[in-house]
Amino acid sequence: MMHEIAPRAGTAAGLLMSVLLSQPSHATDATPFDLGTVEVLGSRSENKIDAQIQIAQEQIRERDRQTVGAAVALAPGVYLGRVGARGEEVAFVRGFDLRQVPLFVDGLPVYVPYDGYVDLGRFLSSDIARIDISRGFGSLLYGANTLGGAINLISRRPSQPLELDSGAQLGLNRAGDDVNREAYANLGLHRDYGYAQLGVAYRQQDRFELPADFTATTAEDGGARNNSDSEDRRLSAKLAYTPGGDEYVLGYNWQQGEKGTPPYAGSLSSIKPRYWRWPSWDKDSVYAMSRTQLDEHELKLRVYHDTFKNSLFSYDDASYTSISKPYAFRSWYDDFSNGAGLETRSQLREDNQLHLAATWKEDVHREHNAGEPIRHFKDRNWTIGGEDTQQLGGDWSLVGGLAYEARQSLEAQDYNSTTHALSPFAREDNDALSGELGLFRKTQDQQSWRATYAHRNRFPTIKDRYSYRLGTAIPNEALKPEHADHFEAGYARPLLAGLDVDLALFYSNIRELIQAVRIADSACASAPCTQNQNVGKVHSGGVDLALHGHCTQWRLDLSYSYLDRSNRSNARLRLTDAPRNQFNGELRWLPLPQWSLASEVQAMSKRYSSTDATQVAAGFGVMGLSTRYAFTPRCSASAGVHNLFDRLYEFSEGYPEAGRSYYLRAEYRL
Repeated sequence: MMHEIAPRAGTAAGLLMSVLLSQPSHATDATPFDLGTVEVLGSRSENKIDAQIQIAQEQIRERDRQTVGAAVALAPGVYLGRVGARGEEVAFVRGFDLRQVPLFVDGLPVYVPYDGYVDLGRFLSSDIARIDISRGFGSLLYGANTLGGAINLISRRPSQPLELDSGAQLGLNRAGDDVNREAYANLGLHRDYGYAQLGVAYRQQDRFELPADFTATTAEDGGARNNSDSEDRRLSAKLAYTPGGDEYVLGYNWQQGEKGTPPYAGSLSSIKPRYWRWPSWDKDSVYAMSRTQLDEHELKLRVYHDTFKNSLFSYDDASYTSISKPYAFRSWYDDFSNGAGLETRSQLREDNQLHLAATWKEDVHREHNAGEPIRHFKDRNWTIGGEDTQQLGGDWSLVGGLAYEARQSLEAQDYNSTTHALSPFAREDNDALSGELGLFRKTQDQQSWRATYAHRNRFPTIKDRYSYRLGTAIPNEALKPEHADHFEAGYARPLLAGLDVDLALFYSNIRELIQAVRIADSACASAPCTQNQNVGKVHSGGVDLALHGHCTQWRLDLSYSYLDRSNRSNARLRLTDAPRNQFNGELRWLPLPQWSLASEVQAMSKRYSSTDATQVAAGFGVMGLSTRYAFTPRCSASAGVHNLFDRLYEFSEGYPEAGRSYYLRAEYRL
């Protein structure tokens, strides 16, 4: 529940000035910004029945997960991956990619308008209070395109008069050289009449080192990974007024990044290395949110403006100095989105709660290469729907929901490189229905059961419909939405004293998947020629298991995921990027209240990196060690080693990960 705050006379200016007069408070864990949550609740607000996974800031920090991509992979059923040729950090939720499981920040969509993806490696985790992950079943209030779920980054909300969470970290390679560094600070102020939150973060990587047993290839000689540098800067701020328990918030998020993309370092001669750099990867958002209580009704409003600007330079060779060959180019994106959401929550009876919601989002994509005119694309997405939770008596609750979703294509421009003229593409619109039904039981001895069904959709992106893919594809404006039906049965309970277990069995039937279909080569400028079509059918099922426990001086966190996917439309085409088996585990020992030592293991089976099975990333297991010592309740230091045995491993074939590395971190909190 949202914490209610008594009214008090005051102004926003007074809130900002009060930092000078505040006294230190005791250190506390990061409090989530409840206005940014999107979840299914029971008919009584204290009865949370959503099946989503939550990852707290404490766990993220202890496991040294500096980026959102690394952090979400702590959840059962979530697999960290790389889009190797683009150098992007991504996640797969039970096999669904980020187009199908979009990223949100405080309930606001932040994925790239053009292709629906986002580079999770550009999002730093230091200012996050919690990450919520929906897998299949989840709230319809997120809006459209949540085919396989949703990832929601929940920011901080101060709960003490003065809060400070700050730290600095140094990363070392196998030889002990300084190769990356990070610094962050989160400042919060809380008063009876409102609060303010400010976060800043900076991360710089000069390079990472490959494992010692890496064998040199044409584009990579080993040691320091070529073109693996990056730099990210982030600022987040919010200012809130809270009269009588209501809440009115203005917020701003800003981030700037630049990076290199390491070239292909595998053994396949048919894959040519790309010499790409991203001089800019910039994103910012400004938003307003509110929550107003009207007797037994609650009204929530979100309004936002989000921008995305980036540049991609493709160079001639590994010197990264000239752009003159036919495959070399300079490309720029200049995108923005405007959106709004309205949600009402009504306590119709003591045993019933109704949510109604409407969302609207307008995406504008503008792109051009050097020497070419700017091409414009514009889509509008909107949804209207509702969720109802009925207490059935005893420990049982029933959740049902239905939503209508629509996408309108408002503008799409084609460019003819011969005549240098712009012309309109043909345009078509889409609509779809989403729905859900869930039966939940939670007993007084903390046992819980769930059985859920969800039908979800994803609309084709601008790239899906109109990309020529560097001359090897032709557009298809008539693409239809993808559809998925999700079934899940789950059970959670205390297994032994201090040990909890959560088990989920799931099955998904995905239809109308958009896949590239080979067509006559004469239709394209270059061979092989393809066109995106709705031809894919996939069945996916598996098990997610989590164990969490503590006993005296020991703490245990284990998770195992099994995923079985079959391509029913073409068995010869492999489903890529998500392994069949994954295991994550950490054992933490606390010999003293202020001192801990931990061992971490991550293991997974092989995964295909190409649909024709020519690229396979082998299975692997890696281990890490860490220790943390709190000198005072406010001041602590940590140290750790990743990839302890310097194992050569990959998430995507041809793009090896870092070898053994070390880190040192100092933290200070108020």
